[in-house]
Amino acid sequence: MREALWNQVVRGKYEEDRGGWCSWEVRKAHGVGLWKGIRMDWELVGTQISFSVGNGRRVRFWRDRWCGDSPLCESFPSLFALSAEKEAWVADVWDPLAKGGRGGWNLCFSRALNDWEVEEAEIFLKRLHGKRVLEDVDDMVVWNESKSGNFSAKSLYLALEVDCPVLFPSSYIWDVWVQPKISFFAWEAAWGKALTLDLVQKRGWSLANRCFMCLENEETIDHLLLHC
Repeated sequence: MREALWNQVVRGKYEEDRGGWCSWEVRKAHGVGLWKGIRMDWELVGTQISFSVGNGRRVRFWRDRWCGDSPLCESFPSLFALSAEKEAWVADVWDPLAKGGRGGWNLCFSRALNDWEVEEAEIFLKRLHGKRVLEDVDDMVVWNESKSGNFSAKSLYLALEVDCPVLFPSSYIWDVWVQPKISFFAWEAAWGKALTLDLVQKRGWSLANRCFMCLENEETIDHLLLHC
């Protein structure tokens, strides 16, 4: 919800990208901000979403997945190369006055189509058939990993486990009888995110890496929990 306070705070601090569905990437070399970590996973989440077009003002015609299983720029690369409006929003190429007021698509190409491109154009128009812009309806994002289309952390974890060779031991880590701070540390350690000295170095800090327990080896999460 764009009117929500947290939404306004994030948009005000990091600005909008991709029609306002996400913020600009955080490029600061320092800091461990929560939003910086969340934004880093957008590319993963972005592959699992599509869009339901309403007024078409926040969905890219060619680059977003809203008409079929893939973006139009990937399904019809030859036509995309000829497009004079590669960054157009859906609303930009919709003419509400076309076809006697019923509305229609008004695409602009850099040149006339050649004979061998006509067949692809026909398939392209069939893909668009039945799609229209609804001026009084907002565009919506659809989470493809759930039947309802609504995002949930559970559905994201299930989607990640499909491609993961080893299932995440969630039932052992998030046990109701274990203190939350212990579970959270185990979760960080399992994903290699515990803030040990080797990770601090990777984040740009210049310091010596030496285990404070044994004073012999470098401090890594595997060393601390398994070898030290």
